[in-house]
Amino acid sequence: MRWIREHKLISVLLMALVILSVIFGISVISGGEGNGFTGVINKGVSAVSGGLSSAAKAIRDNVTGIFSYKSLQEEIDRLEEENQQLKKELAEVSLDRQDLEQLENLSKALNFEYTDKEFKLAAADITSLDGSNWTNVFTIDRGTESGIEKGDAVVNGMGLVGRIQETGKGWSKVVSLIDENCDVSFKLVRDRKQLGIVSGSEGGGISGYMMDAESTVSEGDIIITSGLGIYPEGLDLGNVKNVTYTSNTLMKEITVEPAVNVKGLEKVAVII
Repeated sequence: MRWIREHKLISVLLMALVILSVIFGISVISGGEGNGFTGVINKGVSAVSGGLSSAAKAIRDNVTGIFSYKSLQEEIDRLEEENQQLKKELAEVSLDRQDLEQLENLSKALNFEYTDKEFKLAAADITSLDGSNWTNVFTIDRGTESGIEKGDAVVNGMGLVGRIQETGKGWSKVVSLIDENCDVSFKLVRDRKQLGIVSGSEGGGISGYMMDAESTVSEGDIIITSGLGIYPEGLDLGNVKNVTYTSNTLMKEITVEPAVNVKGLEKVAVII
């Protein structure tokens, strides 16, 4: 009974076929079309047969259409699934490429040809920016569990970023090179005997002075960390933009375009 309820159209067709079979048998027994009752029956059989043929054709077309639609829908679903998978793979490839480029840039920043000290790197993401001086101080997602300590140098692919100001489990605060409290000893690339000190200045730059008033520093000179103090030797600091001789201090003061754009940072590495 349940099957009949679920397949009503097929059940009706089967019953009609049974009735036709009975009627056809009666017609044959009666000698063909004849007159009277058998004639009426035969005409009825022809009419019903024609109707059933049309119905059967309609059912067949509908079933074919249903299966065609189902196949089409299955193909659409398959293509959509493949499309989503391809998008996912493309995103993963892009991320891998970005990570690779960042690692390559970090390795370029660590120009330690001037030192024999061993070092390790702890890569980190910037998680938050602190207060109004967000370009000066920010927080990263690595800390003491990675061996990071206060005073460790922080770099990216272009050069020195700053130093660790505070650290704890899973976090560290970084004070950047453009902060006024971040003093760095440097030397000229073209003449490493010429030393000086730079620190952060207003407007996101760095400025400082040469230790020797007779220094030949000039615009365009590249300066790097000297290795004196907490910062490793050989990290890029930037290019000298301007040189001024101050008679009051008898020193040559410089302004420097930082090698690192602190405002655009997303990832850094800590030298531990």
